[in-house]
Amino acid sequence: MSHTPPAAQEVLYTICPVFVASNVALELGFLDEEFRRAGAPLRYLRSLPDNAGWLPHFTHSLPRLIRDGGAIPTIQARADLTDTTLIATTFSTSGGQILVRAGSGIHGVLDLKGRRIGLTRSLAGEKIDFARATAERGIELALEIAGLGRDDVQIVDLEAPEPKPSAPAERPAQNWAYLHQHVAQDLLALQAGSVDAIYSSPARAARLVASGEYKIIEDLDRYPDWTLRVTNGPYTTAVNTDFARAEPAIVVAWLRAAIRAGQWVNANRRAAADIFARTTTYRDAAQIAALIQYHDFVPSLAPQNLAGLTIQKDFLRSHGYVKNDFRIEDWADARYLDEAHASLREDAERRKAA
Repeated sequence: MSHTPPAAQEVLYTICPVFVASNVALELGFLDEEFRRAGAPLRYLRSLPDNAGWLPHFTHSLPRLIRDGGAIPTIQARADLTDTTLIATTFSTSGGQILVRAGSGIHGVLDLKGRRIGLTRSLAGEKIDFARATAERGIELALEIAGLGRDDVQIVDLEAPEPKPSAPAERPAQNWAYLHQHVAQDLLALQAGSVDAIYSSPARAARLVASGEYKIIEDLDRYPDWTLRVTNGPYTTAVNTDFARAEPAIVVAWLRAAIRAGQWVNANRRAAADIFARTTTYRDAAQIAALIQYHDFVPSLAPQNLAGLTIQKDFLRSHGYVKNDFRIEDWADARYLDEAHASLREDAERRKAA
């Protein structure tokens, strides 16, 4: 791979509030360090004025953008919107849980036969409804495990206003507070008794169960079957293809920082949990530490991760979230990741020889 000197034009980045190494790389200063070394100014997408960064976070519509996080918007952007390259993945996703009211008399998914399951539908039609897609797959998986199908329950569509940040933020840790102030329509419906069950992430479910008013009747993370954890993942790192080809040193700089952070997380999981408590939708560091204890946070393009993305893509296409098909293997380009690893090894050898 040729080393094109990076231009002084700023690079935009965006990171979802999920368990990926780049969130840690930013907080530890690795990203700033690597981009200074590459000579490229780095700017958080959500710092753009007038909330101009909100939609590109989902659509990847700006050319000099590096996006790390949930797979659903990234897959849809690649399929239907723009030419991107997959440069890394992380499989630290959760399959999610099925939640009911504590006094409902429902003790398992099989008890949901003939009952109502709430499923939100975002009113923001300009972007993919990733929350609905995540929940829909989780619900279908839970039903399938119980020997039920969609026809055995009533799926109740719940129109949901899209939460948006009220002000620009300089870093991801400053941006996600608005999500904690938002009460989702499916929870409101469950509280009101207009639905009998909803899908939930472990972060939300833990808070609700602790209130004594709700309980979990299915946890997709409790099975050895890894495919049950494919609901918005594996997480993806993607970049505009023309940008990556023109300035590979910038892409390598991002991956160097993420690799360093991933190695740090793997060796310091409890300390990493404190960082994730600031940068994700999870707030309980002890819960985070339990959730991340077995995940490998060093970004990769492992065959299992690519297989998971194929499962995710096929679900999105079969359910109408994505129009066009493509091969995940053709989307992935390992050259940037290989170079990042090689250059880090060279750095380590130079330090050892010094």
